Amino acid sequence: QRRVRGKAGGKYDRRMSFDDVKDERMLVMVDKLCVWMGGILDEKLNRENLIPQIRNGGPLCRLAEFVQESVDDFKANNEDNDDLPSSAPQANLTCGARSMEARQNVTKFLDWVRKMRVPESSIFLPDDLLKLKGKMNVVNTLLAVARRAKDCGMSADIDAPPKIANAFIGLEEKFGKKFDHTSKAFGTQKSELKTTNMTLSHGSAWKIVQGKIDAILQLPGKPSYEIFRV
Repeated sequence: QRRVRGKAGGKYDRRMSFDDVKDERMLVMVDKLCVWMGGILDEKLNRENLIPQIRNGGPLCRLAEFVQESVDDFKANNEDNDDLPSSAPQANLTCGARSMEARQNVTKFLDWVRKMRVPESSIFLPDDLLKLKGKMNVVNTLLAVARRAKDCGMSADIDAPPKIANAFIGLEEKFGKKFDHTSKAFGTQKSELKTTNMTLSHGSAWKIVQGKIDAILQLPGKPSYEIFRV
């Protein structure tokens, strides 16, 4: 049986799906976030189920528990970090997504996020998740948490892809060819860009046009249609 994406209450709900996100770079970051969180929580997370899985806030508090272990180690080995959280929030893991317990879960998680020194501008509002008003705000906050966890020594592959990569992909699609130097520039092996010979070869179309133009310049009294006549 085919699984329906963003399904809530038996109906398709695009607020829980990422189908409407057109920016490929952002979708890459959603995928990276799913891999990171899924590895920590031992869950198979993807674009289709991320929001439904975390909506009641329980998995977010579980995530905080694992990150807190790295925070504790970081605080033990580094001074002047007393403002970092000393414990992870306790959550009701079995409550419904629209229950008061779910709101309490999300609120506790966001309070913990603030103690992680995540800027207020990067923190989603409870209704962004509970009422599905801003899934990308939720993603942005979780990516910020991942970066802070990485700062505390936790493994997190959440680096953004280079913006310029999309430009080359568009050129490849437009002109129907690959730019070999592009893959090398963004890969592990670096090499010089190919040099282009700007000298026109004899018999090429542009060489013939250049010859006709030279003829016009040298013969000002001769009609151009006679010069270009084959």
